[in-house]
Amino acid sequence: MAGSSSPAPVAPAEAGETDARPPRPVPARGASLRHRVLVWLLPPLAVLLVVNAFLTYRNALDAVNQAYDRTLTASVRAVGERTHSVTGQIQVDIPYAAFEGFEDDSAERIFHAVFDPAGGLVTGYADLRPPEMPDEAGTVRVFDLSYAGQTVRMAAMRKRMYDPALAGGDAVLIVFAETTDARRALARRLFVASLQRQALLVAVGAVLVVLALGTAFRPLLRIRDHIRERDEEDLTPVRMERVPSEVAPLVDAINHHMERLSAMLAARRRFLADAAHQIRTPLAVLTTQAEYGLRQTEPEEMLETFASLLRSTRAARRLANQMLTLSRAEAVNGVIGERAPLDLAALVKEVAMELAPLALKRDIDLAYEGIGHALMMEGNAPMLREMVSNLIDNAIRYSPRDSAVTVAVACFASEAVVSVCDQGPGIPEAERERVFQRFYRILGHGDSEGSGLGLAIVREIAIAHGGQVTLRAGEGGRGLCVEIELPVRDRIAA
Repeated sequence: MAGSSSPAPVAPAEAGETDARPPRPVPARGASLRHRVLVWLLPPLAVLLVVNAFLTYRNALDAVNQAYDRTLTASVRAVGERTHSVTGQIQVDIPYAAFEGFEDDSAERIFHAVFDPAGGLVTGYADLRPPEMPDEAGTVRVFDLSYAGQTVRMAAMRKRMYDPALAGGDAVLIVFAETTDARRALARRLFVASLQRQALLVAVGAVLVVLALGTAFRPLLRIRDHIRERDEEDLTPVRMERVPSEVAPLVDAINHHMERLSAMLAARRRFLADAAHQIRTPLAVLTTQAEYGLRQTEPEEMLETFASLLRSTRAARRLANQMLTLSRAEAVNGVIGERAPLDLAALVKEVAMELAPLALKRDIDLAYEGIGHALMMEGNAPMLREMVSNLIDNAIRYSPRDSAVTVAVACFASEAVVSVCDQGPGIPEAERERVFQRFYRILGHGDSEGSGLGLAIVREIAIAHGGQVTLRAGEGGRGLCVEIELPVRDRIAA
């Protein structure tokens, strides 16, 4: 058709053209539990292995010294048995048995010496002297010292000669020494053999720890796979069967979180279903009234249509506000959980004063009976204000003209009681539980603009604050009296 223009086709993205959206960030992963356990386990084991290796070498060297010292001690005693003194002359006959205890093929050097009571050399090496003298005759003492540029192990003993002709006493000093290379070589062999066994044990232990960790974490992997394979809407609790006791608190916390999510999703679905069902009719009415008004030509009929349209708009707005309030009042949404200290008596009085013009417009006497002091409690002020507003608004809307509505606040021990009594048609006892259901209305009662959500909102807010709602007949059996009991803190004098 001439004069018309069609939209230009959109060219497809060329090959190689990158998406302008930023890439999704990859969540940072912490170190695995297996890695953490190994990091905390293996280094201490390595330190323990080093300490144990040091102690093992010391123990091996002590054991070798004990074995070799027996030979040294036997050699010293053998020399002592062949040492005698006759008329002041010391005679030493060093036996072959003093040397046969040492290895023939070893490269060790053997040193010996015998000194007379005056300290003179009888035989052997003159400079081979112990750092300390043995305490008494017959006692063998062993020393470590450096001699001739080498580390030697020395055994020393004093032997009494019982020869009064000896000058300086009657005890000779017998010394026998051996270099320590063979000792240390044997100690190293014992140490290496022991260290190899220990290293093998540590390696086997590390493998067993890794295998044990893999087995211990297997239930976690099963839980992971079980949750990963679920449908996205499946929020049923994870089964606690065969769950290790260490993991049970985590699984229990996950189940608790899933329950909260399930309750929240159920509340969202319920809200969407209610909105889809309840908003459709008011919108259809508004559309019909607007279309009808467009067809009118007379000013009086147009004004009447606009007035009807305004009433319908107000009713739809009230319905939407009450639905949103009811959604916020549900505990699963978390809004009601925002608490702060407040004065309940002052709050009820303020709401009553705000609704006084509506009562005057309907020729209804709105009375308030309070207490002479503050009534403090922990609560959500906007939600409590909405609760009291719904109570008073319902009482005014369902009361006939020239009647009275009484709002009262009282306190008994640790409970506050807020009551709203009217002189309307009341609620039959058989219907008093059903009126708390959403969108439930008793046919033929009260204002046609009601949505059936007022009492549902009242009970939801009261329960969220730990209270309860009671319905009873008014004085003389006329009207309705709604009482709400709420826990409060200690009273504070006004």
